[in-house]
Amino acid sequence: MKNILDNITKFRKEKGLSYENIAQCLDLSPAAYRKIELCQTHLTVERLYQISEVLKVTIAKLLSIEQEQYNQTNKDQATGYLQKIENFYQENKEIYEKLAESQKETIASQAKTILAEQGSIEALKALVASLQAQLAELKNKS
Repeated sequence: MKNILDNITKFRKEKGLSYENIAQCLDLSPAAYRKIELCQTHLTVERLYQISEVLKVTIAKLLSIEQEQYNQTNKDQATGYLQKIENFYQENKEIYEKLAESQKETIASQAKTILAEQGSIEALKALVASLQAQLAELKNKS
C-alpha cells in the first residue's frame, strides 16, 4: 500500500500539483486528501481510479505494474502482482463488509425505536378515547 501512495505522491509532484489541486478535483478537503497520501485513511479502488484520472496516469503505473510484466511467462512473478491486487481488493472488501454490518445494526435499532414509538402513540390514542368517553358521560349526567 505504501508503494501505491508513494507513486501517487511522485506523480502528483511530477505534474506540479499540490494537495489542494488534487483535493479540489476529487471534491475533498485538502486535509482529507492529505490523509490518503499519508496512509491515515483507506484508499478505495474507486478513489484510486479517480486519482489516476486526475493525474492522467494508468492504475497500472500507480500499482507499479508495468505492461511488460503482464506479458511475462514467469508465473511466479505474475502471481505476486495478482496477489498484491487481491490483497488490495480484500482490504477494501473487509471495510465495506464492516460498514454494511454497522448500517444493518443502525437500521435494526431505528426500526425498534419506531415500533416502540408507534406503540406509545397507540396507547395515547386509547387513553384519549377513554378520556373522551368519560367526558361524554359526565356531560350526559349533568
